[in-house]
Amino acid sequence: MTDIKVDGLTKRFGEKTVLKDVSLTFRGGEITCIKGPSGCGKTTLLRILAGLETEDSGSVLGVPEKVGFVFQEDRLSEDFSAVSNIRLVTGKTLPKSTIESHLKEIGLGNDLAKPVREYSGGMKRRVAIVRGVLYGADLLIMDEPFKGLDTELKRTIMDYVKKYTARKTVICVTHEPEEARYMGGILIDMEDLNK
Repeated sequence: MTDIKVDGLTKRFGEKTVLKDVSLTFRGGEITCIKGPSGCGKTTLLRILAGLETEDSGSVLGVPEKVGFVFQEDRLSEDFSAVSNIRLVTGKTLPKSTIESHLKEIGLGNDLAKPVREYSGGMKRRVAIVRGVLYGADLLIMDEPFKGLDTELKRTIMDYVKKYTARKTVICVTHEPEEARYMGGILIDMEDLNK
């Protein structure tokens, strides 16, 4: 798995410089957690890595062709079931039974037929995470994926992510140091990079 190299990355929005000459390496096949206060450029960095935003200067090398993204917002189709929401990104490449078994594994087995508009916030969050994992990308980017989950459920979902992304590159933004410790891997503090 190739490393992803960020070199001298700068990004401005109008007069505000969000990223200033940021350089770092994400090791291929490993989990990297990024922490830092709101507004320090974490989400902007993720969006540049995913090709959703363009840097003003600097370069990013080694990003694989297929990138999965778990956004801060769930971004689900409210009238669809959890399985149908996942199928929107996987197509028919995965059997329905595989998707259902993943949803059961994270505690949604009794709610598979419901449209996700009937789900709680935590249930929607889990669907978004399973969708990101099952997309099958070589790089999975997760922007505060565990926000709003209680401690016990959070650990179950973190175990799930680690299990199904083994040997893939995962970049995860978190505000919680204990989440970063539990996920393992490398911890990067954006405040140290973005000065």
